[in-house]
Amino acid sequence: MKPTEYYRKREQTYLKHFFLEQYLETVAYHIGYSQKEFVYVDCFSGPWRAADEELSDTSIRIALERLNSVHNGLAQQQRYPKIRAIFVEKSPSAFETLQQMLERHRGDVATIAFPGTFEDNVDRIVKEVGTTFTFFFVDPTGTVAMDNLRPILNRLPGEVMINLMYDFINRFINYEDTANEASLDRCFGTGDWRMIREARDRESATVSLYMEQVRATGSLPYVTSTRILNPLRDRTYFYLIYATKSAKGLEKFRDVEKKVFTAQKGVRATAQREHREERTGQIEIDLGSDVFSGARLDEQTQQLQKAETKLFRLLQKGPLKYETLQPLILELPLVCNTDLNKILAQGRKDGRIMIDGLGPKKRVPKYGCTIRLVNPK
Repeated sequence: MKPTEYYRKREQTYLKHFFLEQYLETVAYHIGYSQKEFVYVDCFSGPWRAADEELSDTSIRIALERLNSVHNGLAQQQRYPKIRAIFVEKSPSAFETLQQMLERHRGDVATIAFPGTFEDNVDRIVKEVGTTFTFFFVDPTGTVAMDNLRPILNRLPGEVMINLMYDFINRFINYEDTANEASLDRCFGTGDWRMIREARDRESATVSLYMEQVRATGSLPYVTSTRILNPLRDRTYFYLIYATKSAKGLEKFRDVEKKVFTAQKGVRATAQREHREERTGQIEIDLGSDVFSGARLDEQTQQLQKAETKLFRLLQKGPLKYETLQPLILELPLVCNTDLNKILAQGRKDGRIMIDGLGPKKRVPKYGCTIRLVNPK
């Protein structure tokens, strides 16, 4: 993946590509190690705002590089899964460029390019991937109808990551125009989005409703999100919505989110410094300060507090196996597995919970352990 300077004035795209690169490598390696085949589908391959003619800072090149790296890494361990990638492009001219790029850079990945829109190709895609584990990346320039996502949300095995363009949706959610409201009806798959107009926290209401609809539309029980901020302001640019049936997938998603959280800190600090320099004409000395918005750090603290509250609320209903409790907590943004284990360890130390099945010298619970309250009410 290209360094951040290639993404100047589009830092949010860098963070999206960073997340895609990190998670795609993780899931492809995990599936490729244990199964005979893995498929990646880029449902909206263009348009591109690349910094070079080779489109090296596009999701297409990033995916091919990561998938080939996984192929080579697995081969060193005598694992030889077939790795396939499918790309969809609606622009005829861009499609021709896409085909040329795939010819030059596919490496050991078997690639297919479908001309036309995702909506026109979705049934063809589902037929092509068959019953193979598939990771779908849905990155539209605007919105995509929930009904068009239904075929990929309902097939197993697989996972789906959707770019929910919150900034785009938020601009139009109060616009009482028939065509606009019909578009939002399709995006959410329900007319209930109109209640967001009166919500105290419209952003949370928007994301919560969308995730509920993704869960209700498909057969993937765990749906969560991560937030990408505007590079220059403490405002949301978009959310990456992630749907899976795998607790392990959820754990890995949170691990990648932690890396992106750290990367976002540095990327935004640089973007804001460069913006100030352009405005004032004065060069600032970079002292390597760890600048990050208090609002974002507060959000992380709030999510950890929500995780603790949710954990004890769940345990009030009765004991839970660790493998049941884990994904329910990791659905909360910015809460990774180490955070959950710290909460459990502190609760055990405080005498609030017991962990059955924990070895005498073990502090971290594992699958098979049972978590229960000491004094349930």
